[in-house]
Amino acid sequence: MNTIDITLRKRYLGGAGVAKKIRRAGLIPGVLYGVGTENRMVACDPRPLTKALSSDFGRNQLLKIKVAGEDTELLALCRDVQIHPVTRRIQHADFFSIDPKQVIQLNVPIRLTGRSAGQKIGGKLIFVRRFVQVQCTAETLPPAISMALEPFNKGDIVGVDDLPFPEGVKPMYRKAFKVFEIKAPRVAKTEDEDAKAAE
Repeated sequence: MNTIDITLRKRYLGGAGVAKKIRRAGLIPGVLYGVGTENRMVACDPRPLTKALSSDFGRNQLLKIKVAGEDTELLALCRDVQIHPVTRRIQHADFFSIDPKQVIQLNVPIRLTGRSAGQKIGGKLIFVRRFVQVQCTAETLPPAISMALEPFNKGDIVGVDDLPFPEGVKPMYRKAFKVFEIKAPRVAKTEDEDAKAAE
């Protein structure tokens, strides 16, 4: 199980004014809730959280949470992150504590690797859906659902049912959707076809 350590500090006051003071002190205000903990306000160093959100798992990165002054360690996800629209700095974070064997639902990215046979002869890759919702546990959580493009030729269409889901990962969707297709290259019209079209 891939985790990143984050230490949270307790805070006892809320409100916009307090949050601004916390940010001026170089910390990120947030809340902690979920399994094994009461709902409470916290603050954290932005560096380990930025590292976590920049990992291969992105916002699905598992966090090993420790609250300063307490012995208990919690396994958590960053459920919600607010980013400043101009500076792109993290403004607020929600930490959701989970049980390692608890079934959770997450949006996992779809990653396509390589270059298809169809692309090599002029076909165009049309990547329609880049995420799929899955059910899994912290122990089976994948960074992404990966598929190699090499076997596919022009005209091939691949749906969510065709993706290689790892053991312990179950896709969740109401209707099967198209993930990508290799569109055949356009064939240039001949002079005769142009003439017929004009007629």
